Amino acid sequence: MTFLESLYFAHRTAMFHRARGILGDHGLAEDAVHEAFLRITKHRNRFELVPDQERRYLCLAIVRNVSLNMLRSHGETAPLTDDLPAAPADIALGMDMAAAIDALDEGYQEVVTLRLRYGFDTAETARLLGLTQTQVRNRLSRARASLREALGDHNPKPGVKLP
Repeated sequence: MTFLESLYFAHRTAMFHRARGILGDHGLAEDAVHEAFLRITKHRNRFELVPDQERRYLCLAIVRNVSLNMLRSHGETAPLTDDLPAAPADIALGMDMAAAIDALDEGYQEVVTLRLRYGFDTAETARLLGLTQTQVRNRLSRARASLREALGDHNPKPGVKLP
């Protein structure tokens, strides 16, 4: 079985349920999963470098964004759901970077994970998430500011940058 086949069989059901929850339609959800796998296929070599335990997260993030883009293209908006945990309002000083990233809004987490953890460039991140490059840069900038604040790094040392 090829890498893409195993990825598909491992995550297709979860991706379908995620898309169906957003789109509310079986056929559209199938289309969203298909589009998400087309995006993954274009970046197969990079996707193979992602550890197994984190591929599910990325697959779900990609299908989520494909589904939201499908809604937007039809002039609709997604209903707010309670299926995602709320980020804590107050992040304790000294929290490690992984926990601070987990506390970010989901859209920021996705960009930070792809750009900084896995090294996808802005264009690749934009294509995978169905965003514009400007949106990726803006989300990354806002995420960095949130991380600085969360980690108590209001005045970073010269030459030292948070991810």
